[in-house]
Amino acid sequence: MECINDFYLHNFRFRSCKEFDDSLLAKGTVIYEVIKIENGIPIFLEDHLNRLFDSADISGLNINESYCDIETLIDELIKKNKVTEGKIKLIIRFDDLKGNSEKDLLIYFTPYLFPNNEEYEGGVEVGLCNAVRLNPNVKVYNTEARKKANNRIVEEKLYEVLLMNKDGFVTEGSRSNIFFIQNEKVITPPVYDVLNGITRKHLINICKQNSIDLTEDRIHYSDLSNVDCAFLSGTSIKVLPIKSIGNKPFDTKNKILRKIMELYDLAIFAYLNSKINLTS
Repeated sequence: MECINDFYLHNFRFRSCKEFDDSLLAKGTVIYEVIKIENGIPIFLEDHLNRLFDSADISGLNINESYCDIETLIDELIKKNKVTEGKIKLIIRFDDLKGNSEKDLLIYFTPYLFPNNEEYEGGVEVGLCNAVRLNPNVKVYNTEARKKANNRIVEEKLYEVLLMNKDGFVTEGSRSNIFFIQNEKVITPPVYDVLNGITRKHLINICKQNSIDLTEDRIHYSDLSNVDCAFLSGTSIKVLPIKSIGNKPFDTKNKILRKIMELYDLAIFAYLNSKINLTS
């Protein structure tokens, strides 16, 4: 089921989730955001909306709604469903056959499976996949790279796969960003090679603010043997240690990794408090 709970929004109207039409997502061009909800609050909503509008601009598309419109709709959907924890998908579909005019605005709760304590402690298994997204700076739904990655995840029973370009450089996860730690330095692929994830952006800022050595640089798959530690980042997973990439094991107890995990949790806590204080 793509759409869960009782109600979803379609072009400003509440509808029953039983009426949700999955086929809409396979038509035209679809840009989207996935937003985590904690205590009834959309985490880092401003960042998600900025990226949504940036994706539209880069693609030459025009969003009719304002930031305020979308923020209000998300708030109404949360209240209508009486849900305080979960994951919301925000989708804008453009009909390519009609001059890229906006056709559908969809906002709905979608199924989620957040990592468990065991995965945060012991890490997850990850593979490699020869695929790249054609425009990595735009969050577009259902790309060929995502389909190829999903097949590999299912076939090999992996948590995630990392995409590699034709030159063998690791770029990003199929639904996450990737960070490595080598000789106490954090390394993440440069922004022009990846979707600039919201969590990725906050982690880079956290490292700068806390004097954690970080650089944006390419990592070739053949150099993974020299890496001490690796972790994924994303809206749903936050900071998730990697146990292994293929046959290469990694240190999931690395002190820098554990410090970054703690600092990111504190950043979310501070964000939630700031929103609660605004409404109190």
